[in-house]
Amino acid sequence: MECGIIYIKVCPKKGNTGEWLKYCHIFSVLPKSLQENIKQIANDINTKYSEDIVIPMDISLHPGCTTTADKVEDIATDMFNQFSDMMERNGLENCVREAYSIGEINNPSFVDSTHHLQDDIMIQLGEYLDESDEPGLFKV
Repeated sequence: MECGIIYIKVCPKKGNTGEWLKYCHIFSVLPKSLQENIKQIANDINTKYSEDIVIPMDISLHPGCTTTADKVEDIATDMFNQFSDMMERNGLENCVREAYSIGEINNPSFVDSTHHLQDDIMIQLGEYLDESDEPGLFKV
């Protein structure tokens, strides 16, 4: 099945007090306000685009989302803007790196998180996301 795949990485600049967020994958240690904001963003994205989402956006500081191929750019842009705004409200500007792509996914209905997909497109997207901490929205 051809799908759109989206990954976000929060990567505050080195020396910033929020630098630790880049390495944080335990949701419960995030400040409560950040947890609530992330839940609101995920709920908004998953509700607003419910007809075009194959695997819902994770409730995570570094979320993924799998969509229909024709809506991936719209959803990726919305996710990027909402995450960037949230981080700015928390004093961390220009620290969101998001990559998205379109590719073939095998059996996406058997997976509960985009992070658990194991298709070639996922490897390419993950490698691109991790090769830099340069913020921005990137189509791969």
